Amino acid sequence: MRERLKVAPNPAMGKYLNIPAMESDAKLNFKNMMRINQAHVLMLQKQGIVSREDAQKLLSQMGELLAEGPGVLPMDPAFEDMFYNIEQYLIGKLGMETAGRMHTARSRNDLGITVIRMGVRDGVLALLPQILKLRQIILTMAREHADTLMTGYTHMQPAQPMTLGYYLAGVAEALERDFARFLQAYARLNTCAMGGCAFAGTGFPVDRQEMARLLGFDRPLENSLDGVVGRDFLLEIAADLAIFGSTINRFTQDLYIWHTNEFGYVELDNSLAGSSSIMPQKKNPHTFEHVKAKTAHLLSSFVDMTMILKGVPFGHCRDMSEMMGTFYHSLEETEAMLGLLTANLQGLNVHKEGMKERADRNFCTATELSDQLVKVEKIPFRVAYQIVGSVVGECADAGLDCKAITTEMLDKAAMVYAGRAFGWPQEKVRQALDSAFSVANKESFGAPGPKAMAHMLGVLDENLAADEKARQALVQAQETARAALQEKIDQTLAG
Repeated sequence: MRERLKVAPNPAMGKYLNIPAMESDAKLNFKNMMRINQAHVLMLQKQGIVSREDAQKLLSQMGELLAEGPGVLPMDPAFEDMFYNIEQYLIGKLGMETAGRMHTARSRNDLGITVIRMGVRDGVLALLPQILKLRQIILTMAREHADTLMTGYTHMQPAQPMTLGYYLAGVAEALERDFARFLQAYARLNTCAMGGCAFAGTGFPVDRQEMARLLGFDRPLENSLDGVVGRDFLLEIAADLAIFGSTINRFTQDLYIWHTNEFGYVELDNSLAGSSSIMPQKKNPHTFEHVKAKTAHLLSSFVDMTMILKGVPFGHCRDMSEMMGTFYHSLEETEAMLGLLTANLQGLNVHKEGMKERADRNFCTATELSDQLVKVEKIPFRVAYQIVGSVVGECADAGLDCKAITTEMLDKAAMVYAGRAFGWPQEKVRQALDSAFSVANKESFGAPGPKAMAHMLGVLDENLAADEKARQALVQAQETARAALQEKIDQTLAG
């Protein structure tokens, strides 16, 4: 394998490059590499490039190797990588005359990138059901808490009342877009480079469409150079992971803040919290903290991979192989992040009464009072804003909360800004300042009112079902391709 170089690899290459790469490939890529080998031999035999007899011997021995697993391979660093070790194993079993034909009309370059695309495809397909499960949990919680009143915040200050269900529906919609980005990226990922050889194609009459079909790809890439050297699909999925992580981080940050004693909106199950070594009263939301931290790894992975490609020419270079460890690490962090967050939500205790009590006292219903003045008294909104703002300021200066607002206070401000008193009964003032009344009034499209909320949840449920159907179609396509490959192998072996 090193006839041009005439010397064995330096021990440093073995220790730091070849052995780690082979160990990683044995763990992550062995089955996909063998599947490519099988498909390639089938295609060579179909195209008359190798004989049926040689194809039968190769496929039979490959079947035995797949059954035994990568542990039987020599994994000699002198052979540089797992591909060469597989080839050497087959040559040792079948001889050079037969096994030496397997690598006809291909290169490690098109083989390597195809292994990468298949591995990334496996990773994405494993991730999708976890995202769908999280969305389902959040939508279930949204229905359960469609009437759970709470304060909505802007600039982390009380703004307007909403419901916890409405908040969760917003998170679910953001996650829906995250899922859509993965589906869109999958379409660009699932293209095949096999048949491109080193980068310039081959003089053998290969059937690239057949290779793509047998390996579960939608189509072959048109340009073999692009097929071998392109890594934008990795950057796209890494970026999608980072964006997804941003959604998760913002959601978890809210839960983290709401878990504080000062808010007291939510509380983790005891099994998901940590304790203190010195302070016996502590219940620490460690799992929230780890989820937030793991989202940072997703962004750093995207930056890491982007920087690896910086300065790399549009040609095959080994720099790009360094991207894969980072990418697979980001998938591992995503799995852990989703597992922790899912458990957190399933064990979350919501303190409904305290949430409503705070919303009824912290002036977040002031806008509703302004709106009611506009509707009932037919005054300009800006005048109503001035009246209510003056009353809120008076209460704040006196250390009073929203429930202290009286008819007299309202009329006093109305005389200043509207030139007349309104004479509302105290009950009418109280109703306008009630968080439940305010939310019930919000029935514009996308608002938290009961009818708008029911429509919103219905749409989100439908989209979730459609996304699950799309995921199942992707999985089915892979199962069909694997079955077609095995059928071709069985037919060839049967002669």
